[in-house]
Amino acid sequence: MRKQVGRNSQLFVSIIIANYNSERYIVACLKSVLKADYLSFEVIIVDSASNDKSRELIKKKFGKEKQLKLVELEENKGPTYSRNLGVKKSKGKYLVFLDNDTIVAKDWLKKTVKFMEENKDVGGGQLKLLRMDRKKIFDSAGDKISPFGFLAERAQEAEDKGQFDKADEIISGKGAGILVRRKVFEQVGGLDEDLFMYWEEPDLLWRIWKSGYQVVFLWMGKVWHAYGTKIKPVAEDWQIKIVYLGCRNQLMTIIKNGVGWRLVKMVIVVSLAWLGLLAMFLIKFDFKRVKAVMQAWGWLIGNWKLVLKKRRELQKRLGKKYFKDDQWWEKIVDKRGWQWYWGKGISYILGKPY
Repeated sequence: MRKQVGRNSQLFVSIIIANYNSERYIVACLKSVLKADYLSFEVIIVDSASNDKSRELIKKKFGKEKQLKLVELEENKGPTYSRNLGVKKSKGKYLVFLDNDTIVAKDWLKKTVKFMEENKDVGGGQLKLLRMDRKKIFDSAGDKISPFGFLAERAQEAEDKGQFDKADEIISGKGAGILVRRKVFEQVGGLDEDLFMYWEEPDLLWRIWKSGYQVVFLWMGKVWHAYGTKIKPVAEDWQIKIVYLGCRNQLMTIIKNGVGWRLVKMVIVVSLAWLGLLAMFLIKFDFKRVKAVMQAWGWLIGNWKLVLKKRRELQKRLGKKYFKDDQWWEKIVDKRGWQWYWGKGISYILGKPY
């Protein structure tokens, strides 16, 4: 039986789900969340003007659930906006961000919250994400970062044999399953809504590191994810959008958070990498992706003052901590060989995950 939240009880966990057109997945997601075994909790669903039946399904199937609150928006402002709004509507000590196409294990948070309670220096982390079509194959065990500013996936669809079952330091993960302390989330300014989606996780978790907290792989919290699987393949139009957001948001995140020579090196190499991809897209006559990269650069050039303003605001928010990356950077860097960079570039050209 789930523990109800009384007037004097402490609300431990706020589960925030950004929803858009999820009628195929949202019922299974919420059923798994509501029947799970953990301490006092609430579920905040922020629906971004869905035009399918997901809103009606949520109301019909879960309208009597006291722990569940549906926030209905009149326009789609993106996952980052929805998640930030969900935080504002929530009360939990811990914030958990789930995607609407996930299913959680019964004990997915009990041990996770216990770990967080015992490790006050950890600000948040990535839950264990597995693929929904192949239950023991990783979707994400968190990411490191290369010295040149590229996310270095740790699992890359490996089979889960317990090899990642420890709280290793990471700099990113997937927003389909992330847990963060509320006070830390608010301290670093929440999610950047201008990112819309894609690279919002490394941006947030990078800032958590800069604020003086660790970010780790929370392997004890198991979540299955449908996106990018045979159950829910990535549509062609989304693949194009990911190219645009990937280019734009990667550079914006680096400019916001990078320091010193490390910043210069990452900006140069990432810029050259995207220009190289642009050339390869041209050779393939893939004009949709060519347009996406050019639009990303156009946005960055047209909004350079906004990007620099974000950097200055973060420096003001964090003070001297902003410049202290050397104290923790080596913990989250993963130095890969040229073959890895080549493989990553080819995957972008082919429009396939890597």
